[in-house]
Amino acid sequence: MNDKFKDLIKLIPNPTKNDQATILADAIDYINELQRTVAELNCLAEKKRNAKEKRLKSTKIEPDDAGHEDGVALRTSRLHKKFKNIEIDVRIIDDEVTVKLVQQKKINCLVHVSKVLDELHLDLHHVAGAVIGDYHSFLFNSKICEGSVVYATALANKLIEAVDQQYAATKSSC
Repeated sequence: MNDKFKDLIKLIPNPTKNDQATILADAIDYINELQRTVAELNCLAEKKRNAKEKRLKSTKIEPDDAGHEDGVALRTSRLHKKFKNIEIDVRIIDDEVTVKLVQQKKINCLVHVSKVLDELHLDLHHVAGAVIGDYHSFLFNSKICEGSVVYATALANKLIEAVDQQYAATKSSC
């Protein structure tokens, strides 16, 4: 039984404690979070599909067998990255960007991340945040501005760099 709990704790990002009750509670919370993320992404993809279908009907362009309109595919990318005290999940679907950032509670990086999104010409639509145990968790929903090109890897690296610089500045001022 203990081996199964050890395996389970390895699957949970940022577990709070090692007792069995907390491991199960963390696992349930994580599963619920994953289910919400899946539902959110399914809803977002469905909205995109419906918008494209509506656009196709109004312009009389029929999608090909792969769902492309005139050979243009729906742009999607996803990246999950961990670095020191930071965990970032970036999802791009067409022109919408969702960033989930989890960091240790030493600093609040909300302003710094918002500045990075602005520098990359991302139009911030929604921000949600929470404190879970010793961690800050933020969710940023934004749109890629017309003419801007953003890749998940570049965005994640830029965010990690900004938060890491803030950690360094905090340590040096102490």
